[in-house]
Amino acid sequence: MRTEFLEFRSKASRLSSPHFTAYYLPSKHQSSCSVVVPKKVHKLAVGRNWLKRLTFDALWPLIQDSQLDVVIIYKPLKLDKSPRTKEQILQEINSLKLSS
Repeated sequence: MRTEFLEFRSKASRLSSPHFTAYYLPSKHQSSCSVVVPKKVHKLAVGRNWLKRLTFDALWPLIQDSQLDVVIIYKPLKLDKSPRTKEQILQEINSLKLSS
């Protein structure tokens, strides 16, 4: 729900990269991850879903055993579905310093 998300965002630590902002908070339960990609990033759902899968697949191994709740929100910058974009996003995700 929106109220839960706003509460999470107000308590969470934040990290920024050129393409997205990551909010994270220690969890008492297992880790969880959410990815938000607005339509301004890619007009077609195919591109937005590709970014979500790419982000989740790269982020999950980093947080799986950390007991962190993470929300990634992409900035409204145009991105295309290309190997260059994939390389940039993976590099940004791997450079995140998420700690509980």
